[in-house]
Amino acid sequence: MKQGKTLFSAADKDAYCAAASSPELVSDFRRLAGDRDGWMAHRRHLSLPLSRTVAAFLRTTSERAFVVRRGVMLEHAPGTRNPVTWADCLAVTEFGAFVINRYDWTGTVKRSVNDDELLLHDEPGAVSVQTSPLRRAKPAVRHLRALLAEHCCPVESIAIFVSSHCALDPTLPESILCPSELHHFMRSRLNRFRASHTQYLDPGRLAAHLQQRCADWGES
Repeated sequence: MKQGKTLFSAADKDAYCAAASSPELVSDFRRLAGDRDGWMAHRRHLSLPLSRTVAAFLRTTSERAFVVRRGVMLEHAPGTRNPVTWADCLAVTEFGAFVINRYDWTGTVKRSVNDDELLLHDEPGAVSVQTSPLRRAKPAVRHLRALLAEHCCPVESIAIFVSSHCALDPTLPESILCPSELHHFMRSRLNRFRASHTQYLDPGRLAAHLQQRCADWGES
C-alpha cells in the first residue's frame, strides 16, 4: 500500500483516475472527493462477490492451490504520467492468470466497427461509444505477460457486466460476460489448458513473483 501511495503522490487526480481504467471507477473516485484509500476500499468491497465466485469455481474444479486478489494495482509504466492500472480481481491459477474487472453499465452492449470500442444503447434512440473493457485492460495484460513470460503462463482479461439491467449482444468477444457465464468461460480455459498437455503452473510461486512487482497487491 505504501508503494502505491508513493506512486500516486507523484501524479495528479487525473492520473489516478486513469489508473482506474473505466468511467465508473473515475466517477466513484470523484464522488469520494479524492479519498484514495476510501476509493480503493469501496472498489474492493464491490468486487468481493466477484472474487468469491471465482474462488468457488476454482475450489470445486481442482485440488491445486490458487490465488485470488481484490483491488490489485499494477505498475505497468513506471516513470510516466500514468504509471499504474487497477484490476478489480486478479486470479492466479494452475492454468493461467486472469485480470477480471466488473462493470455497472445498463442498457444493451453491442459491437462497434472498431474493436477497441463498444456501443452502449442505454435508452431508446440513445447510443454512446465506450472504450472496450478489453482495450482498457491491455496495459495490465501486457505487463503481466511480460512478468510471467519465463513461466509460460497464459494471461487474459475478463469483463463482467454485473447489472441485471444490462444485456450483452451475443457477437461480443467471448471474454465479455454476464456473471452467469463466468463459470463456463473459466471451465473452457481449464479444458483448453489440459488439452495442451502443458505442465500445470504453480500459482503460489507465480503469485509471489507478482506480489514483489505490484504497486499494491490488494486483498484476499
